[in-house]
Parts: sequence; structure tokens; C-alpha cells
Amino acid sequence: MRHDGQVGGLLRSRFARVAVVGAVSGAVDFGVFNLLLLGGGREVAFLLLANTVAFACAMVVNYTLNARFSFGVPMSRGSALRYAVFTAFGLVLYNANLLLLRWLLDADTSLMLNASKVVAMGSLLIWNYAGYRRFVFPPTEATLATGRSS
Repeated sequence: MRHDGQVGGLLRSRFARVAVVGAVSGAVDFGVFNLLLLGGGREVAFLLLANTVAFACAMVVNYTLNARFSFGVPMSRGSALRYAVFTAFGLVLYNANLLLLRWLLDADTSLMLNASKVVAMGSLLIWNYAGYRRFVFPPTEATLATGRSS
């Protein structure tokens, strides 16, 4: 019997792999967002633009890693298109949550804006996992046969 330890066992869980990819994508999102904050204001239009650009950069990383690492499927035009449509809805939710939290917390400092992003990002976790599994990277007969669809 092969024993890979707790980390290996954890990474065999698709949800855990999606979470790891989410953490990497989140780092890209926060990094780009904060670089943009250094050069801009705190007006709503600028924050929406900065958040959208950061989100777009993170989603390129997210799609690539989720296809390869989390779901073990080849990247295709079809899955890329489904991903783009799905993440467009996610971006609307993300920006709406960010603006709502900015308003509720009266967030205008970088720290408070980042705290608002953390909460907004957390609200997308279930949305993303369910959507990726069912809509973007649905199990195929090949993945079901190999047992990688869990």
C-alpha cells in the first residue's frame, strides 16, 4: 500500500487542488491590484478598473492551473469560452461585493480596500468550485474512467 502522507492525500482532493490554485490566483489578483493602487486614486471608477484588470490577470493563471492541475483536462477553445462566460458573472459579483464592502466599511485606505477584497473573494469560493466542476470543466467519459473526476 502506497502512503504519500497528508499533503499528498490532501492534494488528491479536487476541492483542495482548486483551493491551492485559488490561492495562487489570489496572490496574482492582490499583487496586480496593489501595484495599480500605488499609481492611482480611490475613486469608484478607478477601483473598478483596477479590480477588473487584477481579476483578469488572475483568471488567466486560474484557468491554466485549474485545467491542468485541478481537473486534469486539456485546455480547449470550448472550455476557455465557458470559462470566460462563467468568470464574467464572477467578476460582476466580485466588483459588486467589493463596492458594497467599500461602502459599508467606508474603505478608502489600501488596507481596508484589501480587506474588502478578501471578503469579496471569499464569497466567490463556492460559486467558482461549483461552476468549474459543472460548467467549465465537466467530467467526461475519459476522466470518469480514470477516476480523476472526484
